[in-house]
Amino acid sequence: MMTSIPDDIGDSLVLNSLQEPVFVVDADGNIVFLNERLSNVTAYSPEQLENISQLAEFLDVGFLSLRDGIQEVLAGEATDRRVEITMQNLKSAQDEGTIHVEARITPLDDDGMPAGAIVVLRDINTRKQMEKTLREREQRFRTMFESHSAPMLLIEPDSGQILNANEAATVFYGYGAEKLTSMRVQEINRLSEKEVARKRERANKENRNHFEFEHLLASGDVRTVEVYTTPIEIDGKELLFSIIHDISDRKQSEHELELYREAVSQTGHSVLITDEEGIIEFVNPAFEADTGYSQEEAIGKTPAILKSNKQSQAFYADLWNTILAGDVWEAELVNRSKSGQLYYVEQTIAPITDEDGKITNFVAVQSDITERKLREKRLSDLNRILRHNLRNALTAIEGYTRTLLKEVDEPQQHKLKRILAQAETLADTSEKITTVRQSLNDRYDIDVTCNVGAVLSEQVAEFEDSYPEASIEVDAESAELDLDAATLGTLLRELIDNAITHNDRENPCVTVTVETPTRPSEPIKVHVADNGPGVPEQERTAVEVGTDDPLIHSSGIGLAHVHWLVINYGGDVEIRDNEPRGTIVTLSLPPGEQSQS
Repeated sequence: MMTSIPDDIGDSLVLNSLQEPVFVVDADGNIVFLNERLSNVTAYSPEQLENISQLAEFLDVGFLSLRDGIQEVLAGEATDRRVEITMQNLKSAQDEGTIHVEARITPLDDDGMPAGAIVVLRDINTRKQMEKTLREREQRFRTMFESHSAPMLLIEPDSGQILNANEAATVFYGYGAEKLTSMRVQEINRLSEKEVARKRERANKENRNHFEFEHLLASGDVRTVEVYTTPIEIDGKELLFSIIHDISDRKQSEHELELYREAVSQTGHSVLITDEEGIIEFVNPAFEADTGYSQEEAIGKTPAILKSNKQSQAFYADLWNTILAGDVWEAELVNRSKSGQLYYVEQTIAPITDEDGKITNFVAVQSDITERKLREKRLSDLNRILRHNLRNALTAIEGYTRTLLKEVDEPQQHKLKRILAQAETLADTSEKITTVRQSLNDRYDIDVTCNVGAVLSEQVAEFEDSYPEASIEVDAESAELDLDAATLGTLLRELIDNAITHNDRENPCVTVTVETPTRPSEPIKVHVADNGPGVPEQERTAVEVGTDDPLIHSSGIGLAHVHWLVINYGGDVEIRDNEPRGTIVTLSLPPGEQSQS
């Protein structure tokens, strides 16, 4: 082996100074020089290299693939040829005894003709390993990209062209993959390019990579999306990788929540929210105005700051038992404000539960009813005084009238009897008003039922004794009503009394029928039919809609107050003509629990 290069080939000192392994071939392909570094990367010792003069002798280290490249350079077909080869049996070899090498082949000129070629070898194993790692990373990315449940896009950053879209994106946008990848992202974003650019600029300043956009689907629907975008290199190109999350439902929920917050803040009713232990977490401005406690003062405390000691321990025990059972609690109570002033409230407390049904909070809504309670007290006092004075006056009228009846002759007695009858009617009307008023007040203080058949039998027996000339027929099934016996008795008494006393027949006929529903939740109907002259249309309409007309009193207190009582219990009143003559009044009344079972 020649260890020096002839003058027409070059300077061996220069070649020996190169850091890379080098060898030189002449025009015939004979190896005429190789430097010592070639020994460092091959399995050959310097002594063995001294005896190598032919390229074929390097076959076992992979140099055979260089032959075509060297021949192209020697033939003048290439002036700078690069060939990647895999070398075997290397001292520094890893990856099962192979490394990757790039060979650069350049010609040696002799008057413009190739006199040989210099081959410089460069270890590219690190680069190849990086390329392999990159390929594996790209493959993992592609696998994740295609299989991920979130819509994903690969976008050319300058044009906005969608280069790739995963299956989730085609499903979300409603386009096929071919159609979607023929579009630009601006075609699905409802913002203009300038607006998108401004959003990107703002995001860069805020050091964030997510945006909120409105994207247009193939169906024409518009969805609010949150887009996470980051640059990524794929196949040597820098692209934008975007992950799209549909947040339309979340935004709608946030909007509704904001409306609820605003509604709670603006409502005129006092609202407070506690945790499951009763610690106040929120109060609205109305609470602050009613109680005198600011939000800062109330939060972290319990509603006991409003305790007036006007309610018993049993009252509060019932409250907690009710709401901890998941039920709504309603009551009137007396609170004490921060200033020490007592005031009445009408309060409703409801539990708030999570998806699993576990109670997480309680919300209390209360209205200040102090003025209403004061008005009711004044009206009650006034009613008591008027009733007392009326009873005293009627007692005096009846007493004097009965005395005069004993002192005058028959013609004058007739007029006095009229006075006495009117006084008795007025006293009876006063008692009826008191009964109705008591029933209206007691509606929210009782929780009882009654049997319509039993109450009806008692009322009919009384009327048969009082009006022997009247015929009263009953067709009633046993049924429970969601009202007390006294109230039902008042209703039946008024209807039967009206049917008899306002009847123009010598022998009034009254039929009472009880109709039970086919479905448990439907009302029980009580029909009272007569053969009288009927109820005038004007008064009939007034009773059915609850009009309080002072000019309509042909049936006394009866029908008007029947309407008030029935409506107060969640029922209804209907009046229609009877055939061939008379009126049918129908009460639709709420069934009791036994009737519903």
